[in-house]
Amino acid sequence: MSADPLTNVLRTLDTIAAAESEVGDDLPPVVGAPAEGAAVPSPAPAADPAAPGVPTGAVDSDEPRTVVAPETAAPESTGPGQARREAILDGASALFAERGYHGASLRDISRRVGISHPGMLHHFASKDALLGAVIDRLEAHAQGLLDSVESLQGSPATLLAALSGPWNPTQHSMALLATLSAEIVNPSHPGRYRIARLRLVHEHVLDEVLTGLADKGMLVPGADPAFVARTLFSLLLSLTVREHSVRELQQNGSGDPTRDVRDFVHLCVID
Repeated sequence: MSADPLTNVLRTLDTIAAAESEVGDDLPPVVGAPAEGAAVPSPAPAADPAAPGVPTGAVDSDEPRTVVAPETAAPESTGPGQARREAILDGASALFAERGYHGASLRDISRRVGISHPGMLHHFASKDALLGAVIDRLEAHAQGLLDSVESLQGSPATLLAALSGPWNPTQHSMALLATLSAEIVNPSHPGRYRIARLRLVHEHVLDEVLTGLADKGMLVPGADPAFVARTLFSLLLSLTVREHSVRELQQNGSGDPTRDVRDFVHLCVID
């Protein structure tokens, strides 16, 4: 069984991180990257207890999980139990985005969803397990972007459309990723490694898209696709935070995040 694109990228990034760590102490590896020998396991059938792209023994891997592309995901039950599980994930994602992982308790989430605390524990035995399932959703989102790299390389207009869609700073998935990305500066955060790698995946996708545009002569001379990709994704996260904080203090409606992103892209990309 071949590995899905997200798994391949994550394994490649882990290999790069391991190589960087051998250069010397003055070049730090990827945040939280495991030592060699504790790397990402080889792809395995879905029944394997280690999920593709997730390091064996990670603190947030309480339950088996497999990252798959949204359009190829195995059909799930549509019964009341699955619907309740999805509602819990919706409520957890919303509260984690608003308050962060440590600021939202299981009881807070159960109240948001309208379920008893024992009912919550029936679906998710711990908050770490719930966080893992929430991150699974973020990885599925990244999987969709990875699957779209070739089409995103088509033209600057296609990239701009994606930046106004799945990467839109006003979208919930970006707010969740921005909050968790800020939280993982805490070394004890249970999602530290997966969220750090997830950011690298987004940067990798943008790098691939910008490299494709550069090959077509659509990137300004001297622009480094990797640097522009890192800067662009940092801008997206920063604008996401701004949208959910500074925005409510503004009365004139200025500072539209999608326009800011578009203006930045126009500085780097030739139409």
